[in-house]
Amino acid sequence: MTKTHMVQVVIDGKILTMGGSDDEGHIQKVASYVNHMIQTMEDTDAYKALPADLKPILIELNIADELIAAQDTIAQLENDLRLKENELSELKQTLVETQMKMERTDGKRKR
Repeated sequence: MTKTHMVQVVIDGKILTMGGSDDEGHIQKVASYVNHMIQTMEDTDAYKALPADLKPILIELNIADELIAAQDTIAQLENDLRLKENELSELKQTLVETQMKMERTDGKRKR
């Protein structure tokens, strides 16, 4: 059974109690991120001009945009890693083949 951690956080000037199975540091980090996003958006004129009911949606869209961009970056990096692992495997195979050829050549010379 996972333990639920209850943590008090500040988001948009409000003290909230958040709970979750993650450690307190992670919960604080999530709250801090959301608070930072709100503060960043509130500093823009476009956000200030929005009706109050649309402001949370804009923040949600920006967070979702960052999440999707991060997921795309992860997918690209994982693909790059697979390609590099394949390339490394091929290079290792070439090295083994070259070493075997050198050993055969050295063996012929010693005779």
